Amino acid sequence: RASASPLTTNQQPFQRMTCAFSVATLCAAAPGATAVYTRRPFTARSQRGRAITSIGIPATIADGRSAMTPVSQDDTGVGAAPAGARRTFSLYRPSRRDELVAAGLDVRIIHMVRHAQGTHNVEVPGTCQYRHPKNHDARLTAFGEQQCEALAAKSADVVGNSQMVVTSPLTRCVQTALGSFPTLAAELEVPFVAHESVRETVNFMCDSHRSVAILAAEYPRVDWSHFPADHDRIWAKYEAAVPEGYDGHRESGDLVSVADRGRAFFEWLSGRKETEVAVSSHSAFQRCLFSFGQDDGGVPVAPPQFLSGFGAAGGDEAEDANTRVVDYGEDEVFEVFMRGEWDNCELRTFLVAY
Repeated sequence: RASASPLTTNQQPFQRMTCAFSVATLCAAAPGATAVYTRRPFTARSQRGRAITSIGIPATIADGRSAMTPVSQDDTGVGAAPAGARRTFSLYRPSRRDELVAAGLDVRIIHMVRHAQGTHNVEVPGTCQYRHPKNHDARLTAFGEQQCEALAAKSADVVGNSQMVVTSPLTRCVQTALGSFPTLAAELEVPFVAHESVRETVNFMCDSHRSVAILAAEYPRVDWSHFPADHDRIWAKYEAAVPEGYDGHRESGDLVSVADRGRAFFEWLSGRKETEVAVSSHSAFQRCLFSFGQDDGGVPVAPPQFLSGFGAAGGDEAEDANTRVVDYGEDEVFEVFMRGEWDNCELRTFLVAY
């Protein structure tokens, strides 16, 4: 399905950029692949009842496969539960920037893109591409590279003032950041930073990153200094919690950790000097970041939270774990926009105010 034309702040209260001609070309050439790009609009009432309000740990998974070991929230230092109460961050439309600055708030402009089409996004009948070993740390397809080129041509004026680019450490996001923001990549004073907080939910082979040493050698333009270990620590954490041969969800069964990674990103950004940044991330992470803890149902189609480190007894700690990551004030239209599903190589702009 071809997407709508790019939006500007003069036309709409917020921006959404997609690669319309590329999607249309793919759909015409390969109708079976259209599901990858079908946009499923979020409806404020459609997900009611799916809030993660009970974080108890069942003794076994529903299919009887095996008992799971709840993971500690702080055994990697990544996405760890905050020392104090979990914080909610306020998001706004770009058009409100002057108003917020005049009110004395510290306002950051964020241009967030979902990675372009990866090899794991191409459906192959009879196989799950997410799980296939060939898609470990999935790369972009040739079509995905074309999407980046198209976005670069359309978004240069939108992201041109960005003072930093943050990317997930997964290769498809690094490729998307470099391919979609080539002008920024050519400006060596603009840092490109790999940051674990914005990576995909760690579930399958495609979600595990390669050795940091290999990635740093392959992408020297990117700053990899935020990774104290060479291996994928989050993948290792969940591998230790599930039985050998397990091929189901991992971090999606522990969404509070994903939400805490989102909080960690906003906290980290608040300590940076840059006031306008571009971010290359993933759809499942974005789904959790913008929907976790929301009153109308939270994260859509969330699996049972069987790997959460919070006990079935509940209490203050478990209740705090349901704290939303972001709020939208009373701006329901903006909320629906931000919580909708993201197309490959789709760019949205929003504000976070501290």
